Amino acid sequence: MDAFLASTVAVAIAEIGDKTQLLSLFLVARYAARLPIILGILVATILNHALSAWLGAWIA
Repeated sequence: MDAFLASTVAVAIAEIGDKTQLLSLFLVARYAARLPIILGILVATILNHALSAWLGAWIA
């Protein structure tokens, strides 16, 4: 059961990027103002990487 849960979590984390790309595509197709969408993606990516780096440093 441990192997199943570990692989399920790994696949779920790997799929987050695909969902983000689809959401970005749908938002750009729906709304004409692209700059707020791009800036939102940029800020979210920076925050995500900063949180990941902080968590990794904290765990280490």
